[in-house]
Amino acid sequence: MSLLNVGISALTTNQKLLQVTGNNISNAGVESYSRQRAEVSTRPEQLLGGSYQGTGNTVDNISRVVDQFLITQIQLDTSSRSSLEAFARNMEQVDGLLSDDFSGLSAILSEFFAAIESSAQDPTSEPARQVVITQAESLALKINNLSDRVEQQLNFVDGQLRALSSQATTLAKGIASLNEGIADQVARGGGAQPNQLLDQRDEMLRQLAEIVNISTVKDGNDLNVFIGNGLPLVTGFKALALDTQQGVDGVNIMLVGRGSVSQRVTHLMSGGEMGGLLDFREVGGDLLNVIGRIGIGLADSVNQQNALGIDLDGNAGGTIFRDVNAGTIPQSRIIADGDNSAPTLQNMAINITDVGQLTTSDYRLSVVDNDGAAPLDYRILRVSDNATTIVNGIAGAQSIAIDGFSIDISSATQANLALNDQFRIRPTRAGGADTTVDITRQQELAYSVPVVTDAKIGNNGTGVISSGEMLAVVDDSALALTPANPIYQSAGVLAAPVLIQFTTATDYTVYETSDPFNPAVLFSGTIIPGQKNEIFGSQGTDPNFIGFQVTIDGAPQVNDEFTIDFNQNGSSDNRNAAALSGIRAQNILDGNSTNFENSYGRLIERIGTQTAQAKVGRDASESLLFQSQASRDSMAGVNLDEEAANLIKFEQAYNASAQLITVARQIFDTLLSSLR
Repeated sequence: MSLLNVGISALTTNQKLLQVTGNNISNAGVESYSRQRAEVSTRPEQLLGGSYQGTGNTVDNISRVVDQFLITQIQLDTSSRSSLEAFARNMEQVDGLLSDDFSGLSAILSEFFAAIESSAQDPTSEPARQVVITQAESLALKINNLSDRVEQQLNFVDGQLRALSSQATTLAKGIASLNEGIADQVARGGGAQPNQLLDQRDEMLRQLAEIVNISTVKDGNDLNVFIGNGLPLVTGFKALALDTQQGVDGVNIMLVGRGSVSQRVTHLMSGGEMGGLLDFREVGGDLLNVIGRIGIGLADSVNQQNALGIDLDGNAGGTIFRDVNAGTIPQSRIIADGDNSAPTLQNMAINITDVGQLTTSDYRLSVVDNDGAAPLDYRILRVSDNATTIVNGIAGAQSIAIDGFSIDISSATQANLALNDQFRIRPTRAGGADTTVDITRQQELAYSVPVVTDAKIGNNGTGVISSGEMLAVVDDSALALTPANPIYQSAGVLAAPVLIQFTTATDYTVYETSDPFNPAVLFSGTIIPGQKNEIFGSQGTDPNFIGFQVTIDGAPQVNDEFTIDFNQNGSSDNRNAAALSGIRAQNILDGNSTNFENSYGRLIERIGTQTAQAKVGRDASESLLFQSQASRDSMAGVNLDEEAANLIKFEQAYNASAQLITVARQIFDTLLSSLR
């Protein structure tokens, strides 16, 4: 190998080194660019004149300076940051919504019950009564608006999921196309790696990681991509697509394969912005259930209490809020799966029976064959904790009671059920949207109690009878005016006056006195002087069936009498108004363990805690991503100071190589001259 050839190889090598350095400098501002370097090796030596002499060098390859571990770590950290950021962003919105006095329920709940309490001080005041109706309307509107705002946010999340699915599909196709391009260029380049395409593929993978959690498996020059919990999205040159389909709880993520065959994969998606949005959607759905339960519980408890009184017109109290089981509301609480055998013919109803037992969970009803015999049976799954209840089917119509509601199945629907049919039950989901005010006239507020009690003037003892506590009549079907059941002949209608007469200091007899000259004995009983004695419940008579309860306290004497009569003039009676006001402090929700304001306060606290945790997680994930990116940049990023130094070094080497060629040429010319 001549000196000239050594110089030419050096010149060529240093020219390539300058080109690589210049390319690094020109792409210093491109985030996805990975620094490149030329891999130079010494050419084989030659044996000349009894010694080995060098033959120069050559550039074997121009490669990217990357660490695959750091690339994978950036993808993981990107997915985590995007997920937590999307979750925290949406949680901050609902947190502000719930805690704000204008949009939240804390203030209006307090104002509603305060209006009733104020009105109870002067039950005949029409302005005070009108304020109660106005506050009821404001409360219902606030519950409606709060539920609607959460629903709107969930709809917006669905829109984002649709857009993200489309973006993921575009990226998947791009990655598959790059796989093909890389394989083609590697084949045409004799194994040389197309660095620009590799950078583009890494950038697309990073963008895909922003959408959903990804993992990759290298297969030769191809990179297979899996999303979520191991779903194949890109295999070699082929890419599947993500699509969305409207479901009961929002859009479902669908993986669309060859032949347009789609598979529901929502439950398998995790990480990335899509995972964060799906996590929030679960919180949002639960939030709607909590708001709905407050609306249902409030309407039902206020209505029941108002029904126990009489209004200014002397009529039994009606509904203040719309009945929780009115119209088609019960049918809207259960949805047949679209894949059922006959979904349009499977009409069921979910009726609220006990607001105290309502949970904030959704339920899944499945038609099963539990005993191997007709008719088919039912499995009810509570989604919140996966608690399962199996109920055997019966021929004809059936009502299944569970957690404060009943599943009412008509015989016609039962005939259209098939094994494995599925239903989604949402007892409280729309409760907030369904809360409206029925009452229109302030006179219809039933502030008075239908009965009035009194002690006979001239009683000798110290016995005192209570004013009477009205109770909900739970069974109208058997109510009739008979000596065995004389107090109520229909719900809320007192059948006849009642007299309680003491025959001794402890024994008494209860009479029905519709004919005061010929009173009918109802029953007899005994009290314990000095204590509060329930007259009806203590005798084995169901006070919920009778409709009211009274107590006698103190020490009555022989011939002392107490009466229970119709409330003929209840305009100034505020006993039921006080009971309506007392609902504020009653533990009605969560198994009768909390009142409405505390229930809402717990919701604010829970959402606030989740929001704070999400923000901490988001900030931590951003820090981790920054560290990973900094580690990557320290290796693969372009350092302009380093490149400037290389530029000077390689320029000097290039000039020296050129000088080497000049020297070789001069030697050759001298040699030729000596031979002339």
